Amino acid sequence: MEHVRGLVDSTLREGSQTVGVAFTLEQKVAIARYLVRIGVEEMEVGVASPLDHELPALVARCRREAGLSRLGLWCRCREEDIACALRLAPEVLSLSVPVSDLHIAVKLGLDRAAVVRLVAKMVSRARAAVPYVSLGLEDASRAEPVFLREIVAVACENGVDRIRIADTVGVATPGSIAALVRELRTFAVEIGVHMHNDFGMATANAIAALEAGAHWADVTVLGLGERAGNSRLEEVAGYLALQGTRPYETTLFSDLARLAADCSGRKIEPHQPVIGAGIFTCETGLHLAGLAKDPRTYEPYEPILVGARRQLSYGAKVGRQGVVERLRQLGLHCQEAQQGRLVDAFREQCLDLGRPLHDREVLQLVAEYSS
Repeated sequence: MEHVRGLVDSTLREGSQTVGVAFTLEQKVAIARYLVRIGVEEMEVGVASPLDHELPALVARCRREAGLSRLGLWCRCREEDIACALRLAPEVLSLSVPVSDLHIAVKLGLDRAAVVRLVAKMVSRARAAVPYVSLGLEDASRAEPVFLREIVAVACENGVDRIRIADTVGVATPGSIAALVRELRTFAVEIGVHMHNDFGMATANAIAALEAGAHWADVTVLGLGERAGNSRLEEVAGYLALQGTRPYETTLFSDLARLAADCSGRKIEPHQPVIGAGIFTCETGLHLAGLAKDPRTYEPYEPILVGARRQLSYGAKVGRQGVVERLRQLGLHCQEAQQGRLVDAFREQCLDLGRPLHDREVLQLVAEYSS
């Protein structure tokens, strides 16, 4: 069987669980439109539950207005929830079950044997009704390894298409998640990962999993999600496209991020990776010199690829070459004998002002040292 590979965006499901976030239906559809244009392969649009009265309208509009062709619904291993999901005919049904002893006891009040029976029954039930069945293993990173393999084996026997490893409290490392992916790749099933960012490793873990052979990685715009959030769409998709060959439309990342930020009340920091407004601003003398000769020296990709532009700032950190370049930009020249004193004065004035010099201030300074 030829396996599909890609990203699963869960902004409308996991991202909606962020404290203080309550997307409207219109906002959800707008986000979905961007995700389709970017080229995200699968979108998880919500939780299948009889309590979500808006979900049918969302599913219909995501298909009709956003053009979504691979729509997924998240679902507990409960008959009534599965029945709710099946009425909406998703392309992907993502079942979820706890697999750590802690979660099995506290959340389900069951034992391991009961969970095995539950998985067999529910995967078989879903397999008969939807094109693609995914089984999410909640708290997999803290599960007992032998039991984890037993659950995967049972799911495979009952026709599951994808096993989704959840690092529910964000304790996995790139090394440990890569090892787990390689181990589970021995099963004839697609492997996905759902990473949380409690220790700031969600993006790194997602990339490590994909490099280890995982077929799918979950992401959310801005990393929205429970607690510290999840793997960031813009970082994971950006890396796969800009350092690899995935054909994601990276120029749309910033627009989507601003939309999600407006809808969620979040702020995009100037130096946030991939989408920050200040990531291509440089002031350090050594880097300015390198960028002037060849931008590849200090940039991993061209700014235009993410809809940004390069900004060279000639301030207090600038060196001799930087000051000379700043003068050249203004059509000015300073004798080499005066350059040392001019550079010192330039840096000192920038330091006093707490900013780079304006054009007129540079002109005035050069006039003083050329007279």
